[in-house]
Amino acid sequence: MKDGSPNGAGDSHARSSRQRYRIFVDDYKTKRLDDKTEALSDRKLLTPDAPAPGAETSTRMPKVLRSAKRRAYLREYLKWLRPHRFEVGAVFLFAALVAGIQMVEPLFMRFIIDKVLLNTTLDTQGRLLWLNLGGAAFLSVIIFSSLLNVVKDYRQRILNTKVMLSLRRA
Repeated sequence: MKDGSPNGAGDSHARSSRQRYRIFVDDYKTKRLDDKTEALSDRKLLTPDAPAPGAETSTRMPKVLRSAKRRAYLREYLKWLRPHRFEVGAVFLFAALVAGIQMVEPLFMRFIIDKVLLNTTLDTQGRLLWLNLGGAAFLSVIIFSSLLNVVKDYRQRILNTKVMLSLRRA
């Protein structure tokens, strides 16, 4: 703490994790978290033939370059995934199925409460019959959803391993 500031901001490098944490908290409270990284990336993205920092287009130019760089990264990432496109599609399909089935589960609870337990026209034996049928269907949907989730997780792990191995080979 060369300059006497309580968080060690005067040091070029905080010496302990506690000092780094205090600097982070101070930056978070004053909403300066992205200032340093954006300033560094702006300096790196400006090319020698780009306008000077005081010029009118200097604030827009780095954003355009950043978005172009992001698009290039996305194209490269999609190029890596292209050989695995069917596995990626299968994982997305399983994920959509699991999400759809999990959206149905609350409907069973609504059916059990509204149509069975609060239904005054059913006698006790009828309520028990519908309660058992609804509960059995609810349990089977939960088990099916869990099994589908296990298959999705398994396929996703295999896909992750294949992609990592292909990236290492490349």
